[in-house]
Amino acid sequence: MGRCRIHLEPVKSAKTYEVVYQRLRDSILNGLFPPGSKLPSVRELSEQLKVGQSVVREALTALKAMNLVAMRQGEGTFVETFDPVGLTKSLQFVPMNPAEIRNLLELRKILETGTTRLAAVRRSQADLGQLRAAVDKMQTDEPTVGEEADWAFHYVLAQAAQNSFVLSVMDKVADQIKVSLMTSRRTLFQTPGEATRLRSQHMKILHAVEDQDEDRAASMMLAHLRHVETNLELPSVAITEIKESDR
Repeated sequence: MGRCRIHLEPVKSAKTYEVVYQRLRDSILNGLFPPGSKLPSVRELSEQLKVGQSVVREALTALKAMNLVAMRQGEGTFVETFDPVGLTKSLQFVPMNPAEIRNLLELRKILETGTTRLAAVRRSQADLGQLRAAVDKMQTDEPTVGEEADWAFHYVLAQAAQNSFVLSVMDKVADQIKVSLMTSRRTLFQTPGEATRLRSQHMKILHAVEDQDEDRAASMMLAHLRHVETNLELPSVAITEIKESDR
């Protein structure tokens, strides 16, 4: 199928990647860009929507994280085949851009290493049961189930810390963390074996908390978050891929 020549109205409101993401997402879901079709280039989208090319790249990165498009080196950006029913829940949130994910990971390294240390000392048998259940669910091939299990694991640790202020902070950033987990997991899982590695990391955290080894628990959590940060290659990887596909 050839490239679609659909005209898109310029973005007249706040010129953020979220607005562009939503405009392109809706165009794909409504069939204006059907599966298999090639999207206009970054330059063309930038001109049509009256936004900067960097904004378009961030929007395309978000679409890629949702598995709505694929970048083919030297060819361009193409719409993927998708299941509308399966996408409904995932599309409640706008995926985060690389800078936002990096900032949130910095906060999580500060917050969750300390939280995990407290959880190791104060956890109950009920907490351990919930942590084990979350790790078990991470074996699924269903993306949304794995994302929910990942979030549940980290939230149970916050509950196990038995500190109302810690839990309050986690509640305030809950939506951002959920979106970050969705975006990062779907990006990382494109690497063979990554799902197994991430589950193993959570298992190591669980074992340290179970052993009430606060130093090891905090160390394992920090190692996990650093692994995610490093392997996402946040500053450049997604933008580089889009630029190469735009040639």
